[in-house]
Amino acid sequence: MTSACCSTNSTSAGARAGLLAARWLMAGLFLFSGAAKLGWLDSITTAGIDPYTFAGSVKGFRLLHNDLIPFVTFFVPWLEVVSGAALLLGLWARGAARVIAALLILFCLAMLTVIIRGLDVECTCFGKFLGGAVNWWSILRNVVLLAIIWSVARYGPGMLAVENAFNRAASPLDRNG
Repeated sequence: MTSACCSTNSTSAGARAGLLAARWLMAGLFLFSGAAKLGWLDSITTAGIDPYTFAGSVKGFRLLHNDLIPFVTFFVPWLEVVSGAALLLGLWARGAARVIAALLILFCLAMLTVIIRGLDVECTCFGKFLGGAVNWWSILRNVVLLAIIWSVARYGPGMLAVENAFNRAASPLDRNG
C-alpha cells in the first residue's frame, strides 16, 4: 500500500525535495558509517576504524555471546552500506529506510543498556569521526536520525529516485492490464 504523500503527482515539489534531502543525508551517513567500520576509509581519511576495533566496541557492550561478535561486526557494516546505497539511488528506498530505522532503534536500546549498567564503552558508530563514550547525547543523535529516516520510510523516496522511473514505466501496464 502506498502513501498519499509521494505516490501522486499532486505532491508538492517542496515535500519531494525534502524527502530527497532526508534520503541523501541518511544515505551519506550510513554509507560513511559502514565504510568506516569496514576499514575502507583508512587510506583516505583518519576517520575510519578497522573491523577489529569495531569488534572490540561491540564486545564492550556486553550484549552478545562472543561467538556472535564476528557475525555482527561483519553483517552490520554491510547492512549499512547496502541500505545506504539503496537510499542514495532511491531503489527500494522505503525498505532501506525501515532497515536503517530498525538499526537505529537497536543501537538506541544497546546504548541505553550501557548507560543503565554504567559501562564505559566507546561508540564507533561513525568510526573516529563522531567517536566517544556512549552517553545520552549518543541516544539523542540516534533519535534525531530516526525521525529523519522515518519520513522516507513513511512517505517514500521523494524526487530523483530510480524506483520512481520504474513506477512510471509500470503505470501504463497497470491501467491496461
